[in-house]
Amino acid sequence: MDAALVAYFFGSKRELFDEVVNPFSDSSALIARLLDGDPRLVGERLARLVIEALDDTGRRERILGTIRTAAVEADTARKVGEKFTTELLEPVVSQLGVAQAPLRAALVMSQILGLALARHVVGLDDLTSASQDELVAALAPTLQRYLVGDIS
Repeated sequence: MDAALVAYFFGSKRELFDEVVNPFSDSSALIARLLDGDPRLVGERLARLVIEALDDTGRRERILGTIRTAAVEADTARKVGEKFTTELLEPVVSQLGVAQAPLRAALVMSQILGLALARHVVGLDDLTSASQDELVAALAPTLQRYLVGDIS
């Protein structure tokens, strides 16, 4: 791709990267959506948001493309970690008032990445055939524990 096109359409490589790795809209709106409601259900809200994003073809392809690139490019991996863990998940955990926000955010991210890879890259039959509700029910308790529960 011509660098002039990147500058014309996105302003900079960083803005292009942000557009590609951000399958969700505004981070502040997403954080508010996750925190809106009973804190005992934040894991379920996050699980549903992730499953819905992965089931949307356009978003899924962007997410998987980013994961694949991060697997082979250290700079991309670092940027993905910053984008999702530091800018999105850590603020959620911090606002929930629990300690160890960076560790909790990383644990949540590990579950999301694992599910994305197992369901959409490896194609494990039981995950690909499961409904959104089944996946949310299975994933939510783990995310909830990582977000606000005991991780010691």
